Amino acid sequence: MLLGAAGMGAFVSWEWPSGASTVARAITPLLVGVLFTVFARVSLGQLREAARDGPYMLTVIGLNFGSAPVLAVLLGSLLLPDVPELRVGLFLALLTPCTDWYLIFTHLVGGDVARNLAVLPWNLVLQVALLPVYLWLFTSAWLPLDMGEIGRALLAYAVLPLVAAQLFRWRWGEKPILARLGFWALALVVFAMFVSHGRIALAHPTLFLRLAPPFLLFYVLALALSQVVARGLRFPRERALALACTVMARNSPLVLPLAVVLFPEHPIIALSQLVEPVVEIPTLILFSAAVRQWAAPEVGAPRA
Repeated sequence: MLLGAAGMGAFVSWEWPSGASTVARAITPLLVGVLFTVFARVSLGQLREAARDGPYMLTVIGLNFGSAPVLAVLLGSLLLPDVPELRVGLFLALLTPCTDWYLIFTHLVGGDVARNLAVLPWNLVLQVALLPVYLWLFTSAWLPLDMGEIGRALLAYAVLPLVAAQLFRWRWGEKPILARLGFWALALVVFAMFVSHGRIALAHPTLFLRLAPPFLLFYVLALALSQVVARGLRFPRERALALACTVMARNSPLVLPLAVVLFPEHPIIALSQLVEPVVEIPTLILFSAAVRQWAAPEVGAPRA
C-alpha cells in the first residue's frame, strides 16, 4: 500500500507539477495525525511494568539507544562519506526504535511479546527525550541545525500529540480504529510527499541502491549483537528473539516529521525515511521465516 501511494504520488508529481505546493500543505497535519494515532495506542501507565524485568529493560535501552545510533553513524561514515544528505537520512532512519510492527514480528518468531510490549513506552519516551541530544551530537556535524528549531519541532510533533493522545486514552480508552486511521494517514503522507518531491526522487534513481546496503548491514549486525548479548546474559530463547526484533526494527514514525521540518532544503533526507521500511519489512519477514523454519523440526519432537 505504501509503495503504491509512493508510485501514485510520483505519477501525479510528473503529470501535475503545479499542484506540488498545494499538496505539500497537507503533509504537516497528516503527520500530526499519524503520530497521534501511534501515541494513543501506547499506555504510559505501563512504564512501571517494564521495570519488573530490570535486566531485559536495561539491555533493550542499551542496545536501542546506545549501540544502534553509534552503529548508524559508523555505517554512514564508511559507506556514504561523499553524500551528507544520505548520511543524515540513514542516521535518522536507524536512530530510534520502531514503536509498532516490531511486536508483530516478535509474535511471528515466537518471542516474548509481553516483555516487548512492556518496554514499548520506554522506547517511546526515551526517543522523545534523547532525539535533541543525538541530533546535536551527530547530525549537526554533517548539516547545520538550529537547536531552537529542534525544540519547536519536538514540541509540535512529539510532546503535544503525546499529551493529547494520553488524554484521549484517559477519557475514551483504547480505540482499535485508530490503528487503521493512522495507517491511511501515513499512506496519504507518503502520497503527498511524492507529489511534492516526486521529481527529486525521480532525479535520484540510485537512492535505493545507495541506502539499501547500509540498511541491510545494520540489520545483520544488530541481529548478531543482540544474540551475543542475549547469550552472554543467558536469556531464554523467547527473550533472545524478542530482543532481536526490537533492536532490528527501526524507523520510528516520529523521525519522518522531523526530517521534513528540520531539513526543508534537503527533501532527499525525508525521502530516505521511506526507503528504510522498504528494506526492513522484507528483511524481518525473511528473519521470521528462517526462525520458524529452524524451529519447525522441534515441533512434535519426542521429549526425553
